Amino acid sequence: MKKIILIFHFVSFYFLLQSQIVSAQVFVNQAGYLPDLPKIFYTSVYSDSFFVIESATGIITFKDELNFSVSNDPATGLTLYSGDFSTLQANGNYFILLSNGDSSFSFQISPNVYDVVYKKSLKGYYFQRCGTALLQPHAGVYYHSTCHPGDGFYHSSTGQSGFRLSTGGWHDAGDYGKYIVSAGITLGTLMLAYENFPNKFNQDDLNIPESGNTIPDLLDEVRFELEWYLKMQNSNGGVYFKLTKQQFESFVMPNNDSGMRYIYQLSSTATGDFVAVMARASRLFQPFDSVFANQCLSAAILGWAYLTSNPSIVPPGGFTNPAGTVTGQYGDNNDSDERLWAAAELYETTGLSEYHNYVIANYASGGLISGAMSWNKVKNLALLTYLNSSQTSSSQTIKNQIKNSLVSYANTLSGRSSTNGFGVTINPGEYNWGCNSDVLNKALLLIYAYEQTNNNSYFQIASMQLNYIMGTNAHNISFITGVGTNSVMHPHHRPSVADGVVNPVPGLLAGGPNQYLDDPVLQSHFNSSTPPALCYIDDVGSYGSNEIAINWNAPLVFVSGYFNGEGATSVEDQGLNLVPDKFELNQNYPNPLNPSTKIKFTIPSLVDAKFASTTMTQLKVFDVLGNEVATLVNEYKPAGNYEVEFNAQNISSGVYFYTLSCQNYSETKSMVLLK
Repeated sequence: MKKIILIFHFVSFYFLLQSQIVSAQVFVNQAGYLPDLPKIFYTSVYSDSFFVIESATGIITFKDELNFSVSNDPATGLTLYSGDFSTLQANGNYFILLSNGDSSFSFQISPNVYDVVYKKSLKGYYFQRCGTALLQPHAGVYYHSTCHPGDGFYHSSTGQSGFRLSTGGWHDAGDYGKYIVSAGITLGTLMLAYENFPNKFNQDDLNIPESGNTIPDLLDEVRFELEWYLKMQNSNGGVYFKLTKQQFESFVMPNNDSGMRYIYQLSSTATGDFVAVMARASRLFQPFDSVFANQCLSAAILGWAYLTSNPSIVPPGGFTNPAGTVTGQYGDNNDSDERLWAAAELYETTGLSEYHNYVIANYASGGLISGAMSWNKVKNLALLTYLNSSQTSSSQTIKNQIKNSLVSYANTLSGRSSTNGFGVTINPGEYNWGCNSDVLNKALLLIYAYEQTNNNSYFQIASMQLNYIMGTNAHNISFITGVGTNSVMHPHHRPSVADGVVNPVPGLLAGGPNQYLDDPVLQSHFNSSTPPALCYIDDVGSYGSNEIAINWNAPLVFVSGYFNGEGATSVEDQGLNLVPDKFELNQNYPNPLNPSTKIKFTIPSLVDAKFASTTMTQLKVFDVLGNEVATLVNEYKPAGNYEVEFNAQNISSGVYFYTLSCQNYSETKSMVLLK
């Protein structure tokens, strides 16, 4: 690897660059790259070398040779070459220039390169809100008045009639329906992100109506959907499956969409998702709004009672659309994974043996982690909750089994990434409807494998999946609206078509290539001989490849938020001469705790001349009166990242504070103990 920094530039060469037409054959992450992680681009045209050019000045900051990557990649049919500029870490705006004259779209190198991705993808949920006006101060040019105030009326298939107030929630996808099961994995994934990594998802400045209320905006947005969820529960505990018209709407603004919208049958898959989501919400909202948290838990327990009273799937065989209804069916004839997820979340929230016994009896049925989650495959969410359980009665044997399956699957994904073009983790046969979310859900599992093992290769491969989503793909496109120079412009999304605004609503993830050609537009452009990853078109009519969906955005929020602001996490594994450069005290996880929790902190390279390689470090816990409860650390520590466990088994419920003190640095955070 050879790094060349030229302190001069050639004026004539620079002007040539400024007028150059970007090639469609140099594939980069158009959002950009983190300074300390691998930086790989691809090209399908041979060239002997490449340059990394600073956009503003034309200065060449890096030069190296291209490497052969793959011949006749099965997913794309392309022969690919790769360029590696990982040792370039200086923040800035750049583009790639090949020695043959082809060039890439521009990109950034920055620790915060994913900030815009995370914030736009999370705010995408605000733009999907139903039953409320999107006002200009928050929505900008995408504002509209209140939509669907008449939600909704019982469909005859429910055996009921009349009106049931069920306004609110999110529009599901490119249409205006609202579905419990697709929202289930959405809410589960978003809350998983906050519960496991609160410091990464605690921003309160998204510019939504609730911003600035001291509650993380992610939780504010989640609550908007949860409040609709509560409206969909019957008094017997069962949950209605969906709320839609009988036919899909035309391409009009949501506030102009009139006509009857119906509530459909009770469903055990919907109820299982509901119970799991509400049980987790009870944990997360307890520090912010205990009344709402208790309401969520009561609803979850009522839902569980419905499931135990109806041990077989409801309706028999799973939900299907009644005659005359053609909106989303979300067919699923197996509710065992939803029931397991419900039990796992209730156990984690309450610690009760009823739920734990159900988990123990059913967790191994059908195997453990061997694929990514989706709206109809939520077992992984149950397993991840149990793997990270803070309940003292949880089984370490079961946790080890789950961890081993997670690591085994991460190794499988690592092998795929090393052999597939563009480093992606899906294979031919998996380029189906919404496959981009599958890519990101696989990245999510790689993140958890990294967190369990500290194997940095999992961390790096997870980040490569974001590269694929944002431009290192055969279409040279960022699949996220409003992110990147060449991003999706014509999603199958009714507001983006009907609002009269040139650019689509930002922050929405398109489904991606669909080798099964599930719509007429795809069928008119491709056939069974087309390589799988090429079966995509940025066309509003291609619902099979270019629709958006709330459950697809959820892993995008998770993965982009996780990497937002990340640097090297293992200096030794990265092979870089880096050490932490600042003190940091992280929020404990889990929080609330019962009875144990983990606290992470960082010590930078040192400062005290007397102790050149170590720092006197104290980490103590105090109650609300300032009394010391525990000393977790009291020793000299070298620079590095640390994690300690605090067990509160012998103290009472309440709010506690923990303080990290190192030389002139001191920081305090709060935590909640709930028994």
